[in-house]
Amino acid sequence: MNLWVETAVAAVATILFVLSAMMMIRKRHRDAALWHVLLGAGIYGTIFGIVIGFVIVPLRAVLMNGDLPPHVAAISGFGVLAIMISLRRGLIGKLPFLGPQVKAYRRALLRRTIEVAQAELAKLTLKTA
Repeated sequence: MNLWVETAVAAVATILFVLSAMMMIRKRHRDAALWHVLLGAGIYGTIFGIVIGFVIVPLRAVLMNGDLPPHVAAISGFGVLAIMISLRRGLIGKLPFLGPQVKAYRRALLRRTIEVAQAELAKLTLKTA
């Protein structure tokens, strides 16, 4: 594959994470400075972008060509799934030099998610007299 394609995928993922944090996360969701949250979103987006751009996209291209035997393709698919689950479960937050910003971003995102879920639940709840 072309290195520019993988780099572009990683850059787009980073930009999307930061832009979504800028647009969705308000002051009431944060317990840290805005730059901590945005830096955490950038780190989170960069790591997800690297995994998607440099692991998933090339793996997809190899699988579509049929170059991998089925047993190797299955093992690599489980490996990618394990990587994505571990990242989503908070592996990045445990890193000592990246952790504080990523944790600030995840806390703010969780507060926003809870707020949105409560609003949706309020819409669906029956009002009784």
